[in-house]
Amino acid sequence: MSLTQRKTRQLTRDAGTFRDDRLFIVACDDQYAPRQYFDAFKLSRVQVHVVTTDDGTSSASFVLDRLLRFEHEPDDERWLLLDTDHYTQGSHIKSFMAAIRKARHNGVKIAISKPCFELWLLLHVAEESTVGSLADASETSTALRVALGEYNKTQLKAEHYPVASVVMACERAERLDTKIGGGEIPSGNTTRVYQLWRAIAAKALPSQLPPELRGLLP
Repeated sequence: MSLTQRKTRQLTRDAGTFRDDRLFIVACDDQYAPRQYFDAFKLSRVQVHVVTTDDGTSSASFVLDRLLRFEHEPDDERWLLLDTDHYTQGSHIKSFMAAIRKARHNGVKIAISKPCFELWLLLHVAEESTVGSLADASETSTALRVALGEYNKTQLKAEHYPVASVVMACERAERLDTKIGGGEIPSGNTTRVYQLWRAIAAKALPSQLPPELRGLLP
């Protein structure tokens, strides 16, 4: 998605954007899926820039450091999009929690998916009651592949995640998340990407949202 350059920042100016566009800077622990997913949605006056993991350093601390180095303005929202997968197991848990605390301290919001971002994608096409037993990222990707007939995280197809399905995915994810305990680290499968979507919708005027997304407004 093309982005405006309000000051000297790591973004490119586009004639079709405005200086007061609402900007969400989202850092993730993946190179492909989240960026392609959010790039597929063209929202008036709201822009989402995804900072990807391109060098293999996908632990929460590295993802957060990339986000904190990214130049931003006070009215920009910064988000971490994190998978639990194996990063909340064994010796990884200490550094994961330290990154969460550091993010909160720096005003960064967090949307965790357990086990992975693919669970969020799956909720576009599957009821929340069907995802609780998925053990890891591999099983979740397989379930997504079965539901869609295909899935390649390096080549997402926008038609699999139409704007009309976003509100439904948010409703399913919120119901699922409400049932799951565990605080910062969920005790069961869930995804909090719906919180990011609700924040995006809240930053837009109702008239600027596609009709399909107005269901995200309070």
